[in-house]
Amino acid sequence: MLKRSSKILRSHQNGATLIEILISILLLSLGMMAVAGMQAYSIAAQKNAVYRSVASTMANELAELIRVNPAGLNAGNYNVAFMSQANPGAPNLTACPGVADEDVAPAEYPFCNTAANLAAYDITSFQRRVRSGLPLGGVQVVANVAVAPARSTADIWITWQEPGILVAAEGNADNCSAAARALATLPRCFYMRVQL
Repeated sequence: MLKRSSKILRSHQNGATLIEILISILLLSLGMMAVAGMQAYSIAAQKNAVYRSVASTMANELAELIRVNPAGLNAGNYNVAFMSQANPGAPNLTACPGVADEDVAPAEYPFCNTAANLAAYDITSFQRRVRSGLPLGGVQVVANVAVAPARSTADIWITWQEPGILVAAEGNADNCSAAARALATLPRCFYMRVQL
């Protein structure tokens, strides 16, 4: 009787092991997809950290250029909106008046001897560095001119485009200006305020 009941149980369990294996493979594959997604996010987050570091360094560089030329800032010569957009190309480097020799640095004294000329050179050369250092990199500067004895300030935004996976996961346009938020593809931004 015992032998007969075990035969009946075995006949009802035919194929049960195959179903268990298929379910375990399905669960394992879902786990592997989650691990792959986390790895892709981790790599994108590392790139974002590098871009933020580069943007921070560039913002500090531009702040120092502005501090050297306060008259240019007060005259509004550093105001610029070179935004992150598809294929705007690098700006043409503005040479100071009187520079004819390509071997002479375009901002070399005595050619860049006015605040406006120096600011024009600073901004165009900086725009080229931002565009080459960050993906679709851009810069926006807004001068806030104050009457003495108050000190003028400048708002600086460095913008770039993030990897798509971070945009989907975190959103974007953090710390961005209104002009950057109006772009079709929202950028990431690093913001800094400089006081003279």
